Parts: sequence; C-alpha cells; structure tokens
Amino acid sequence: MGNMASLDLRQSSTLHSLVCQSILVLLCLICYGYGGLSGAKFVFDDTVAIVKNKNVNTLPTNWTAIFSHDFWGAPLLSADSHKSFRPLTTLMFHYEYALLGLNAAHMKFLNLLLHCVNTLLMWRLVRSLYVEDIDIERWATISAALFAAHPVHTEAVSGVVGRAELMFGLIHLLCLLLTVASADKQGVSSVSLILLLTAVGMLFKESAVTIPLSCIMLDYFQNGTYMLPLKLQQRVITTRLRYLCYLCGMLSLLILRLWWQNFEAPEFKPVDNPIAHNEQLLTRGLSQQYLYVVNFWLMLCPQWLCFDWALGCINLVTSIWDMRLQAVIAFYSFIIVSVMNFRRLAGLMLGLALMVIPFLPASGIIRVGFVIAERTLYVPSIGFCLVSVYGFLYCYQNYAGNIYCRAALQALLMLLFAVFMIRTRQRAAEWLNEEQLFNSALQVCPNNAKVHYNIARLATDNGNSSRAFQHYLKAVQLYPEYESALMNLGNLYREYGQLQTAEKYIRAALAAYPAFPVAWMNLGIVQSAQKKYDQALDSYRQALKYRSDYAVCYYNMGNLFLEQHQYGEALHHWQHAVAVNPRQPKAWANILTMLDNRGMYEDALRISSQALTQLPNEPSIMFIRANVLGKLKHYMEAETLYKQVLDLEPQNMLYHTNLGVLYHRWDKLDEAIECYQTAISINSLRATTARDNLGKLLKRLNRESYKEPQQ
Repeated sequence: MGNMASLDLRQSSTLHSLVCQSILVLLCLICYGYGGLSGAKFVFDDTVAIVKNKNVNTLPTNWTAIFSHDFWGAPLLSADSHKSFRPLTTLMFHYEYALLGLNAAHMKFLNLLLHCVNTLLMWRLVRSLYVEDIDIERWATISAALFAAHPVHTEAVSGVVGRAELMFGLIHLLCLLLTVASADKQGVSSVSLILLLTAVGMLFKESAVTIPLSCIMLDYFQNGTYMLPLKLQQRVITTRLRYLCYLCGMLSLLILRLWWQNFEAPEFKPVDNPIAHNEQLLTRGLSQQYLYVVNFWLMLCPQWLCFDWALGCINLVTSIWDMRLQAVIAFYSFIIVSVMNFRRLAGLMLGLALMVIPFLPASGIIRVGFVIAERTLYVPSIGFCLVSVYGFLYCYQNYAGNIYCRAALQALLMLLFAVFMIRTRQRAAEWLNEEQLFNSALQVCPNNAKVHYNIARLATDNGNSSRAFQHYLKAVQLYPEYESALMNLGNLYREYGQLQTAEKYIRAALAAYPAFPVAWMNLGIVQSAQKKYDQALDSYRQALKYRSDYAVCYYNMGNLFLEQHQYGEALHHWQHAVAVNPRQPKAWANILTMLDNRGMYEDALRISSQALTQLPNEPSIMFIRANVLGKLKHYMEAETLYKQVLDLEPQNMLYHTNLGVLYHRWDKLDEAIECYQTAISINSLRATTARDNLGKLLKRLNRESYKEPQQ
C-alpha cells in the first residue's frame, strides 16, 4: 500500500509539472505568437545587424570576418566599431540565412522558442531553490508565468537582434541551475563548467561576464552562509575556493575580451547617450541614478515602451532639488531596508541580486551607446519577477486567516496577468514592422529627435518626401546638432534640385561632427552637381581621410572624373572601389560600360565574369555582359542572359528594349516586335528607342511585303 501511495504521489507530481510547463509555454505563444509569426519584418537594429551585415548574408561562411568584426559588421579594431563582439550570435543568424534564407518570420520564431525554453528553465530553477517561509511551488510557477508574459521582454523576443539577450538568458539560467545542483558538492568540475559556459555566453553577449557573480550570490544563499554571524560570514567567503575561482575566472575572461579588442574603448556620439556625454559631474551622476529608477519602473509598470530612449525622452536631472529624485530616494530606501532584513527576507535579497548583477554592464559603469535599452532588461527581469512574486506571496501568506483579502489578492493577480498579456500582444504587434514601431514611439516620446529621424528615414524609403521633410525638420528643431538628420535633410533637398539648401544642411552636419565621412562624401556629390569640381574633389578626399576603405566614395570620385572627361582616372577609381569592396554593383557596372563604349569587348567579358563571381545575380552586370555578347554576335548566350535578367526585373523597360535589339540583329523579327511592344507598354514616354526601332522594323516589313506581290 505504501508503494502504491508513493507511486500515485509521483504520478500526481509529474502530471502537475507537465500541466505547469504546458501553461507556461502556452502563455509565451499567446503573448508573442502574433508578433513573431504574422507577417513579421526586420525592424530597426535588425537592418544593420542582419540585412546589411555581409557576415550574416554572404556565402560561403567567412569565419575570419565573423571573429574579427563586431555585431554590426564593422571591423572590431576600427574607429567606427561599437566593440560589441558577439560572433556566436552572428553565426546563428548566418546559418539561419544559409538554411532558410533571409526571412524575419523564422528568425523571430526561433526567438520565441528560446523565450519558451528560458521560461521553463526559470521555473525549474526556482523550484530547486531552498528558501524558508515561502511556498516554493507557487513562487516558481507565478514567477515563471510573469516572466513569460512580461511586456518589457517584447523587444528581446520580437526584435531579431534580441537573440543575444535570449542566449545570454539561456546560459545564465543553466549556470544558476548548475550552481544549485553543486551547492553541497566539493570539486572544481562544476566551477570549470560554469566558467566555460560563461566564456561561451560572452560570445553571444558581453554581459554574460557577470554570470559568475550571480552564481556566487546564489551559492551564498543556498548554502545558508547568510545565516552566519557577519564576521564568520566574512571568513567563510574569503576562504571558499569556489568563490576565488569564480572571481579569477571572470577577471581573466574580461581581460581576454578586452585584449581581443586591443583594449580600445568604443566611441559613442552625444546623440546616442546625452547623459554619458554631459560635462557636469553632478548632472551626469544624478541623471544616471534616475535612469535606474526608470528601468525599474519599466519592469514594474511597462505602459510606456519605446524602441529608442536617446533624445528627448528623459530630461537631465541638473539639480538636487529636482522632484524626480524623490523616486530615487524611495528606490534606494527599498534596497536599504531589504539589505537590513536580508536574513529574514532571503528570497527577496536573492531576487534583488539576480536583478542588479546582470544589469551592471548597462548601468553606466562603462560608457554605453544608449540611455535605456529595453532588451537589456530581459535577464535582470528574472530577478525582478522573483522579487515581485516573493512580495506578493509574503502578503498572501500573512493573510492566511482572511479569505476576503486572499480572494482580493488572487483577483488582482489574475487582473495583472490579463493586462500584461494584452499589453504584450499589443507591443508584439507594434514590432511587426517599422511604421507601427516608430509611430508607437511618437506616442511615448513626442520630443525624441531620434524617433522623428527614423520616421523620416522610413518615409524617404517609401517615397513619401513630404512626411520625410516634416520629420527631419522636427528632428533638427529638437536637436540642432543632430548630424545624421542634417545630412539626410541635405540629401533630400539635393534630390529635389535645391543644391544650395542641400549644401547648407550638409555643412551644418559637418560643423556638428567634422569627422563624418558620409557627410563629406555627400557634400562632394552636391558640389559636383553644382560643377564645383575642385571643391568636390577636396570633399571626397576629406571623406577618405576619415575612412580610407570607403568604396562608395571611390565610386563617386570616379563619377566626378567621368564628368570632367578624365576617363583614365574615372576607371582607376572605380577599380579601386571594387578592390576595396567587391560587392559594389554600380562601380562594376560603370567599369563595364566604359569598356563597352570603348569597344574593349574581350576585357568587358573577362571583368564581367569576375564581377559575377562576387555578385552572381546582379541584373546590371548581367545586362551589360549580354549587350557585349550581342555585339560579338554570340546571340544564344546573350539571349539566355537577357532572359535571366528579365526574370529578376520583368518590368524593366530597357531590358526588353535591348532584347528586342538583339532579336533585330539576329533577324528574329517577330520576337523583336514583341519585345519592343512590351517595352512601350511598360513606359511609353521613356521607351523612345523601342518606339523608333519598332517603327523602322514595321516600315521594313511593309516594304518587303509590298515588293513580294510585284515579284
């Protein structure tokens, strides 16, 4: 009978565990399935880190580049690098691209799966803890459910670049589970494994360097060290070999990581983090303390969420009399009271430790390129969920004899989960595409210049120039030294032929940031359009001074020399452009066009073969090669290439026209007529060559048909 009862108990426990885990996974799917699976697109930072990152979307795998470039694709040792070295995250993106193509939906789905795994790991971790005076099963289930549904996680889960945070969270939780499993054991195997996992985690996200500190704090509470007298605690901590190994290992990994970037610090602009660049020590210190409160508030009440908090979202705290400092005092008072009662509130202190430690790299101890980044709260929120639910259960257990208070607490908890789930689904929907994401930010931070800048950039890409002008001007009004907005506004005026106004804004961008190579190049383009060739050349040279491997600048210098009929110099600079960056289609096309125009057909065929090895499906290169083959009377090969080009761009009028010319030369007159007619139907105003050739061809056919009856 005893064995049967024991078996029934185990089965009941197993069933309970399966139900809990199923509910947690279902919560994740309900909250994030909408944003992760329905028409998802790459948004915001995804574009730079994935879509435009050649380390991600170039085959075969360039191992050297992946392990020598930063997360955004720039060389780690270059002045432009943010020093965010995450090669394993980049490698994950790369293999997803290789296997499934560049598709945001499957990448976000993998993020969602990782979030499900992290939720289950958190549940398992809390169940394995030993904390007095708390129902561990309830603490584990409610904390994990809160973690699953928390709206502040949306950026990490629905933004593809949040993969770094998710992998950091995964390894962090695994290390904590290992710490609990080895709490009563001696030996270095678990310590070595945790340090190895920390090293791997740092290749996903640099913040993983804090994992050993979290393990020390967890071990401190699990071994009951916190219950000893303070002097005895100090002696135990300083003599425990495991802690020394953790600290030495963490320090060694940190030094190795800094050595890999040549001990160079990243250079961020004031527009990225105005607080860190403020010259007043008091303002910088007070504002940073207030940021801690804002980060905590975002986890406590995630009503206002924004993809970028850099400019205009949070005003600087310039005086000790600023009323917002009351929130800072309250925040630190809560921490001090918790520390004073750390023996009685061990679970609360453990949660605080797991909230604070992973946040340290983003806390302003080192200069970072953001004011607030919601995705950096993903791992600290593990501790926040533990603290919140611990407080809830503490109150719930204190009202054991009052069924009405308990019922009220239960109702409030259910309401909280309902609100969080609705908010998370809403936020996940906003991360579906950039238009929804940027417009949502405008509701939260209407005076954020970066928000207006991104709305304007998106409007430019969509061809909505009036909206682009409106928001670029608003961004410049809010932050007059916003160099990127000034430059893009100048480029927009250039497209409308207002060259003097364009030059004024680009010069303003350079006044705000003189070492801005893109602005120097754009100034050269505007000056070239104004026939100020010498000034344009000087501007291009300034751009190359600040970025010597600037392929696009060499391309534009070639165009400048072409306008001055210096064909040798033009060809030389285009060749330099493709030598610096072989994936530069416009430079290849200009080289081939010049060789074609000079009648150097064999050279054009040879170089086009080289170009197609770098850009195998580039229509402009294939088109010019087809033109050259047609002139050499290699009609069948030329026809094949033209058809491949038309498969890529079926609505290109010029491609249909030139295929018609090929058939015309080849004496396939019916096919030529069909191609000319297609070109005219696509764009009758611009298809002058097709219209003229069609007219000549029809006259020829009329003459031939007129002569035949006479014969």
